[in-house]
Amino acid sequence: MKEDEHMLNRYDRQERVTVIGHDGQRRINAATILIVGVGALGSYAAEQLVRAGVGHLILVDPDTVSLTNLQRQALFTEADVRDQALKVDAAKNHLQAINHHVEITAYPAALDDDLLQTLTFDLVLDCLDNYGTRILINRAALVERFDYIFASCAGTFGTVMPIRAWQHACLNCVYPNLEALQQTDCDLLGVNTALVPIIAGLQVSLALHYLVVPTSVDFEQLTTIDNWQLSQQTFHVRKNPNCPTCQRTNWDLTTAPITNPVQVLCGTATYQARFTQKPNLAAITDWLLDRQFSIKSYASFISFKWEDRPISIFKNGKVMLYNIPDLNAATATFNRLQLHLKSVLEVPIK
Repeated sequence: MKEDEHMLNRYDRQERVTVIGHDGQRRINAATILIVGVGALGSYAAEQLVRAGVGHLILVDPDTVSLTNLQRQALFTEADVRDQALKVDAAKNHLQAINHHVEITAYPAALDDDLLQTLTFDLVLDCLDNYGTRILINRAALVERFDYIFASCAGTFGTVMPIRAWQHACLNCVYPNLEALQQTDCDLLGVNTALVPIIAGLQVSLALHYLVVPTSVDFEQLTTIDNWQLSQQTFHVRKNPNCPTCQRTNWDLTTAPITNPVQVLCGTATYQARFTQKPNLAAITDWLLDRQFSIKSYASFISFKWEDRPISIFKNGKVMLYNIPDLNAATATFNRLQLHLKSVLEVPIK
């Protein structure tokens, strides 16, 4: 901790909490948390964790900020909407204005196994609104043996549960119809504004508990809240010995091949594609700079605007296209991009 903060400890009130104390705060300061989904739950959770002093946040979300987000996504502003800002970039900017000592890594992409394999973390917060990626996290937690905290909001009803899938109930034990829920990913559900901070607060409470005293976290307790009726219930959920997910820990986590060159991410104006050839990010960066493009470079991807639309290109060949009105327009944009970059793409992806 820097000298100016030694005299006025910003975490003083938190350290005064008996169950946390100085040692607990030290564990919080040293932790890395991966937040998957930086929308309603994720934006609230990220802010609370930054204020609590978590050492490193990794933010993963493929979307940009839109006007309908502002009703329930606390970090974002009308300026972010106007700038067509990537959620992870806008969140990072706002979060570092709150606490510049926290390291924040932003990935404007949907979570997949390629990305998971590059990340190191102490805990995952599932702040998603789609069950397809939740299934990936649940299976990955079994294979890689990491813990995560599940949270969801719909209407006036929210759910929170810590999950240690290889020892206790996994998400498929909690929701036996998990595969069927994946089919509802494109459904746009309403969410009561006031519900989100309640559920995010419970999720962050569990996260801090996990970081400070992990041995006392109850991985068999599911908590539900109805914020319209002001009611709360807890359920004891045991591991299902016949769970189709828990029966194995050798899941293939690789993403199935994309049959269509460009695919929409449900509920967004964001599209995902893949180059047929492996991109040389350094060569693409030089090509763009020669043509006066403004570029943000990261360890595994670059971001820039193409035809006034944000684009991210990842070293594994994945391409994210943001704020595009429909699939035809996204496909045309991607085809033009690939044609222009043809000279700086390398060998085919195997």
